[in-house]
Amino acid sequence: MLLGPLFAAALAFASDGALACRDEVSIAPGWQEKEARTAAERKINSQLLYEIYRRRGIADQKGIPPGPTDVKIDKAGRALVDVRADVTPVIEKKIRGLGGVVISKSSPDQSIIARIPILHLERLAGDPRVRAIEPAAEAMTNSPKRPSSQRHREVSP
Repeated sequence: MLLGPLFAAALAFASDGALACRDEVSIAPGWQEKEARTAAERKINSQLLYEIYRRRGIADQKGIPPGPTDVKIDKAGRALVDVRADVTPVIEKKIRGLGGVVISKSSPDQSIIARIPILHLERLAGDPRVRAIEPAAEAMTNSPKRPSSQRHREVSP
């Protein structure tokens, strides 16, 4: 990746404008963690990985910043995720085998929305058919809340 050397060089400038040796520079926190990720970890969104590291008790060791993520995790420890892969029975079976529940799927979008135990996401990401795992987007509306009796009213012709 080209940004790594450029970023390091930009940080390496001494106060008098002379370029310092790269060994004298401390790279920004988290940069080394990203560079050290496995192939499976690279498929998993950083916010999901931060939650995995926190649950394993290695977040401080990995230099993960404190603070909340927007990852939705239920009481059973399952994260609501969007698995990007061809939608096939094999992938769905793998998700269920890892303790996950498929909520919805879209073959045209190559997307499976599922609740999957957060600590099993790396095993799923290790499958070569999986391209990415992201936190699932949740629907939002701008309309004011209406009474439930009006929410799903049929429109007559």
